[in-house]
Amino acid sequence: MMGKWSESLIKKTRSEAYPGAMMKSLKGDFGMMSARGEGCIKIVGVRSENYMPVPTGEVIAEYKSMDEMLAAGWAID
Repeated sequence: MMGKWSESLIKKTRSEAYPGAMMKSLKGDFGMMSARGEGCIKIVGVRSENYMPVPTGEVIAEYKSMDEMLAAGWAID
């Protein structure tokens, strides 16, 4: 069974995760939120360029709600 993020991180994710936010998953994946709208949350892959994360444009996760994203193990990094 997959672990769970702390309640404080879940609360922070709900309030601060918007396009451009770095995200992490309980599985050890990283990405950047590229969209957060009604019925659509997208996380894209990132690559390192000059020691900075740069979005690749490849959608690695997509959810219909914040609850669905959190349940899948994603949170703000």
